[in-house]
Amino acid sequence: MKLFNKNKINIQRIILRSIPILFTLSFLLAQNKESEILYKEYCSGCHGIDGNGNGDYSYLLYPKPRDLTNGVFKIKSTSAGNPPTDQDLFSTIHDGMPGTAMPSFSYLKDGEIKTLVDIVKEFSGINNQNVDPLIIPNELPPTDELIALGRSIYTEVGCNMCHGNIGKGDGPSSNQLKDTQGFPIIPKDFTSGVYLGGGTKRDLYLRFVCGMDGTPMPSFGNLAELLGKPKAEESKLAWALVHYVKSLEIINSDVSNGQPENGILIAAKTNRSIKPEEFLYGKGSLWEGAVSYSVPISRLWQSTSVNYQMVNVQALYNSKYIAIKMEWEDQSQDQELYRVQDFQDGAAIQFTPDGTKGFHGMGSENHPTDIWFWKAEWQMRTNEKTESDIVLAYANRISDSNVETYPQLMNDVAYLAGRDAGNINSETAKVSPVENVMAFGPQTVTSFPKNEQKVMGRGIWDGQKWQVVFVRKLKSDSKRKVNIKKGESIPIAFAIWNGSEKDRNGQKMVSTWYELELKD
Repeated sequence: MKLFNKNKINIQRIILRSIPILFTLSFLLAQNKESEILYKEYCSGCHGIDGNGNGDYSYLLYPKPRDLTNGVFKIKSTSAGNPPTDQDLFSTIHDGMPGTAMPSFSYLKDGEIKTLVDIVKEFSGINNQNVDPLIIPNELPPTDELIALGRSIYTEVGCNMCHGNIGKGDGPSSNQLKDTQGFPIIPKDFTSGVYLGGGTKRDLYLRFVCGMDGTPMPSFGNLAELLGKPKAEESKLAWALVHYVKSLEIINSDVSNGQPENGILIAAKTNRSIKPEEFLYGKGSLWEGAVSYSVPISRLWQSTSVNYQMVNVQALYNSKYIAIKMEWEDQSQDQELYRVQDFQDGAAIQFTPDGTKGFHGMGSENHPTDIWFWKAEWQMRTNEKTESDIVLAYANRISDSNVETYPQLMNDVAYLAGRDAGNINSETAKVSPVENVMAFGPQTVTSFPKNEQKVMGRGIWDGQKWQVVFVRKLKSDSKRKVNIKKGESIPIAFAIWNGSEKDRNGQKMVSTWYELELKD
């Protein structure tokens, strides 16, 4: 009996001692599960489940997603040959990479971002425990003399070979560059004012001194040596180059207030009692009260010319309607689709009805998107009341398909099947140049029924740029569509198609997610 009691006591002791261990194991398992869910939700679609850059959406993206397993990262504050700091990785995830498909995850909690940093480090196997960021010397003022020095350095060290003589990213080597994985990569257009890793002068100093690992962008931490100057002038030479590059930026304050602060676009309220059609005329006093934002967009495939640019965005609302205007440079009006080699201009605004910022390339199965889609060809058909693009292209064409009326003029018989099936794109005349669609990920675009096509639109090309205005009621007519309310942040993203660049379908230029807010 005593032996039994002794064994019982020992078992109790073992159990009590094991509780903290079991609790710790459970906590770690739960934490790992939470980390796995976090990464899968926000990162795996592009970077892949295993972090190798081969996610389900990677085939759509340009530049290609980072292979996290090779331990090579573009943005860092450490000297050449050293890995990034934890703060470098945190900032990249938090701020995103403007001009690429890497979005900002500033809407995540700091703890969640730190968890993702740990996952990235685990994939990459980097050890940055004893790595410190570079100490940035005091900034020198941007005098005319210093900028002139920067201009000479820019040419002497060969910046112009990739970035072009005036920084447009169109140097003789610009279309031949590849990253360390063999994927095409484009040099930055300095005139845009949009930079990977931030656009402050401090950020640019780090890019020049640290280089961008995994890309053709080298480190210029030895400018004095390269230029045959005294080592004591190293800092001066670097700041001269920074100031010159910043001087290349083209900023038109009359057009835009710059990029949205913290990723938020404000829709201004107009107290004017106006009809929704009046919003469609994007000029005049009505739009003067709306803030204009510059939103960077990047191409999801490589073109031989422009691979990213800026779209100016404004938003207005009243008690019933929301109006959003997009303006972007386009030197050609592409609106005809009569030949197989023709492609058209287009624009789209994308929302997430459930408020979750999923994949910005048309959402996902769990987080579908509500898309307002404008096409230049539809605008032409709306303006000219064209009944058939076939008739417009081949006005004198005849058909012998009907022997009783032979010969007869070509009509829209080719559209009958689609029209009878309820395809709004087969309608003989376009009522609106905008189609409202939903998507559950790439290649899943589905048009809403004809009776749910409630978005109005109007596009005007002035010979140099497109201006497209979208108008819809604030309150949606379906749970599958975005419901726009004051006091809520609405995830919003933008896309354009340039027909001259052969953009079509998924080959387009897109922004990452922003937030739309209604303010008085």
